[in-house]
This record gives sequence, C-alpha cells and structure tokens, in this order.
Amino acid sequence: MSWMGLTIVEEGLVAADLQQVRLLNVSDAAPLWSFPTDPQKARVGTFYVTPAVDEQRVVVASQVPPTGFLGQPKNVVWALDRKTGNELWQFDDAAGQYVEGGALGGGLFVIGNSDHNVYALDAETGALRWTFKTGYRVWATPLIVSDTVYIGSMDHHLYALRLSDGGVRWDFQAGGAFAATPALRNGTLYIGAFDDKLYAIDAQAGTERWRFASANWFWGSPLVYADTVYAVDVSGNVYAVNAETGAPVWPQPRPLETPVRAGPVLTEDGSRLFVGGQNGTLYALDTKDAFVVWSSESEGQVLSPPVVSGSVVYESRIPGTYRIRALYVDNGRPIWSYPPVAEQPSK
Repeated sequence: MSWMGLTIVEEGLVAADLQQVRLLNVSDAAPLWSFPTDPQKARVGTFYVTPAVDEQRVVVASQVPPTGFLGQPKNVVWALDRKTGNELWQFDDAAGQYVEGGALGGGLFVIGNSDHNVYALDAETGALRWTFKTGYRVWATPLIVSDTVYIGSMDHHLYALRLSDGGVRWDFQAGGAFAATPALRNGTLYIGAFDDKLYAIDAQAGTERWRFASANWFWGSPLVYADTVYAVDVSGNVYAVNAETGAPVWPQPRPLETPVRAGPVLTEDGSRLFVGGQNGTLYALDTKDAFVVWSSESEGQVLSPPVVSGSVVYESRIPGTYRIRALYVDNGRPIWSYPPVAEQPSK
C-alpha cells in the first residue's frame, strides 16, 4: 500500500499507524489514545500519510476499501481531537488517493489528491472552502506561509496559491514532476524535481535563482539549515549545497548505496543528518564532512522521514516486526520499539 508518517507534539508522537492513528508516549511508546478503538468494527481504512497537527486537532487521511462487488474505495480526510483522538469531522469528496499529507494554516487544512486537485477545508468543520485543479496528480504536502500555499504537482509545476481562495500567485515549471515539499529560507524556496534538479526559487516572484544538477531525481523534500541545503536523490546520494549559490559544500556527494524515498532530517543544532533507506538502514551523517557516524539496520523499509526531538530520533518502517523505533541521536542505540515484543506477531 503505502507508508507511515510520524509527527512530534508536546504530548508525544502521533503516528498514522496503518489500521489506527495513535498518540504514543515518547518515553516508552505506551499508547495514550488510538483512533478508531476497534478498527475491525469501524472500517475506516488504512492510514498512511504524515499527520498534520495544530493546537486543537490531528488531521490524517485514509483509504477505505469498497463494499460490495461494484463498490469503489473511499478516500477520507479525518480530523481528530488532539487530546482525546475523538473524531471531529471527515471529508470524503475526493475521487483519488491521498499519497501525502496536508498542512494546517490560516484556519484551513490544505491537501493534494491523485484526482489532480488541491483541496482546502475549513479546519473547524471540514467544509470545502476551495478547490484548485492542476494538470495531473498531486503527491506533495503543501507548505503554508502566511497567506500563501506552495504546492507541487506531478504536472511539473510548483504553484503559489492564495490561501484565502486558491487563486494563483505564480507557477514555476520544471522539467519533471514535483513530489516534495519546498523548504523556505530568507525568501527563497528550495525543492527537487523528477528532472534530476534541485531548484532555488524566489518565493515572491516564482523565478529561478539557481539550479543544481544531481545524479538522479528527487522524491523526498530538502531541508535548509544556516547557509546549507541538504537533499537526497532516489539513488541514495546525499548532497549539501550552498543556499545562496547552489555550489557544492562537500567535495563529493555521500552515496548510501540504497534507494531513498524520503528526505533527510537534522538535529536541532544542525550537526547530524539522518537519512532512511529502502534497504531498512537508518544513517546518521556528520554534516561537516558527510562521514557516516553510525547506521542501524533492520528488516523493512524506511519510506518516511524520521523525526528528531532533542536527543532522540524516531523512525517508521514497513513491513517489519516493529513499525516505529526510537534511537539515541549520538550512537543509534535503540530505546524502544513499537509494537512491543509481546505484541509482535509470530512468524
């Protein structure tokens, strides 16, 4: 099917954990709430996108299997109470699958869909506020900044839309599809595309500032820290480039020798970079010289970005004997895994 997503909140770790959405205690992975409480009875489908979270709610998406011989699957956005996990509202008008999660901002929840549309829903009620039609499927999570939504489409365009009504401020065309979320720094957006290029784009005008050619195309989102942009192509080559000029910071990219679906994440001080590979390995790299400080292997694939909070990095895997694991940032030593050993299915 797809992959899991993780989001850190004050109360713990929110996980779109396939059959259920869960809030886990970060210290020991004890579930604080789960939605639905009984997935076999509820028939809410499979949750697989990174949760969007604000002070009141958690918003996720699922695909509900069809009922009956001629039935069609339903693609549903769910809003849950952040404290209790109780359902607040649902939206099921989209015709296609949600491949990535959405973003909350300005009283709206904005999400792209495989039916080529971007949907903006009222965050309080789930009512449809506006729809924007692109030229093809939308597999990217948007970035909301003030009154603008930045979102890429598989139609090769990155769009800047007005948050209020979905009107186009500008659109930027590349030579390949956009499936990533742009990173923003000092008025510049950074994003990779399926044309083997990493782009720096003026956030106000939508004009190109520079482009960096890589060895393969980018699916995962880049990130920017201080004066450096970090990105990973689908072949597992990790790049560090100057945010102002696009010039390489490292003499050579760091090859991880595994396909990489997700983008990298950083520690809060920017000293360590984490990349998860489809071979089941989580890599920790020193950002100064791209040296692999440690790596942790396990069964399954890492298809979503890990998340970092303080001294701990959290990763999700599909499939495997566990689906979520917490490790120490410094040395990769495991702290806990979920589900616990007693709950893991026998082979």
